[in-house]
Amino acid sequence: MSLLLPLRLEGAGTRSVEALPSYLCRLSYVHGVKPGHLIRYLLQHEGSPKRLDLALGAQAFAALARPNATTGDVVNLLAKGGAEALLVLQRSTFLFLSPALTRSPVAYARTLRWCPACFHEQLIGCGHAYLKLSWFLRAVDVCDVHHISLRDACPHCQYTPHPWRGWTLFDRCTDCGGRLDVVSRSDRKVLTTEAICADLVDLVGAIATAQAPFPANAANRYIARLFDDAWSNRREHELWSELPRDECLQYMNDGEPISLNVARRLAYRLELPLANLLHGGIQSSQSFGFAITEPLPSTLQSAHRNGRINPVILVKQIRLLLDDSTKVMSVREIAREVGVSVGAMRYHEPNLVREIARRYVEHCRSIRLEKNAMAKRAVLDHVRDWQAVDTFPIAKKRLLKLLMTTTGLPKEVLRRAIKDVLRDQVA
Repeated sequence: MSLLLPLRLEGAGTRSVEALPSYLCRLSYVHGVKPGHLIRYLLQHEGSPKRLDLALGAQAFAALARPNATTGDVVNLLAKGGAEALLVLQRSTFLFLSPALTRSPVAYARTLRWCPACFHEQLIGCGHAYLKLSWFLRAVDVCDVHHISLRDACPHCQYTPHPWRGWTLFDRCTDCGGRLDVVSRSDRKVLTTEAICADLVDLVGAIATAQAPFPANAANRYIARLFDDAWSNRREHELWSELPRDECLQYMNDGEPISLNVARRLAYRLELPLANLLHGGIQSSQSFGFAITEPLPSTLQSAHRNGRINPVILVKQIRLLLDDSTKVMSVREIAREVGVSVGAMRYHEPNLVREIARRYVEHCRSIRLEKNAMAKRAVLDHVRDWQAVDTFPIAKKRLLKLLMTTTGLPKEVLRRAIKDVLRDQVA
């Protein structure tokens, strides 16, 4: 028996395929609940552990499109509920990239983004707006159809949507009710090919029609065949002039991890569609095909490391930050301030890093103890006032709501303080 009402995934089989986060919002709206309630209902029926519920609460809503275990669990859960076929739901995510590409969170968007012109056309075409899967790739900043920069907030009130709290209609702001399907003066039109990222949009189109995940290490094997071809024809220097030797020798090894950004760079230099590269160069009509006339776009260039680190200067910079008594910083915050990685700090100054970590832990502990003490004092004061004025028993929820508005302390801290104070009074 189906647990859910069937709902069709919009744009299935095309490069405009709907993303799983968008589908989950629409499915929840059809059932009259929020996305989190729908997931918990399915988990309770399946008798599944709370691991998935906890994992979803610890990540952004946009992360539901990423190729990870949590996304796979949600897809399986919705498919078992009878909302849509498993293969169709898998095509609404980037799950098919996981065998071929290593995990790369920086390649995927952290927030929900949309094109207002696409929303308007969707309302006319299918009666409701939805979020395309291509909009969940961070490099895609511009709509490939209308060449308008993607939005991530309401143009009227600048409110950022929070789908876990419910986003019933994508063409309406949940805060001010303003229309999101109208192009405004603040929308910027971009015509550069680099910003549109046509290669990524084409990759989404290939995912939307794929029957299975991209094979693992197929790109490595293709580069290895390309190198063997160049070596046998004594054209290795020609190959290395366009595909740098270090990259060629590195990624030709079977099992060498390749991220999405690296795969884009390799496919561009080889003048090969990205999906073909991930399939191992199938359907390519040439053994050599270099982007000779066009330089590598800035968005595809590899990140350059900074110069060598001077340990003496590094220590001085860290000491200056430590001597600042106005704030206590973590190891990661200090590393960002001095412009190095955390690993570099640990390599050059391990003792200093341990001292920073110890000070930060002590600082966080003192703040936590201070908040607990403040919460306990506030609870005691409100309980005394309550007992002096009201003859009815103390209502915990009402007391918690009152304390949250008057103290500004975290909810869990206040809840724990209320429990401790009331327990002591009973004892």
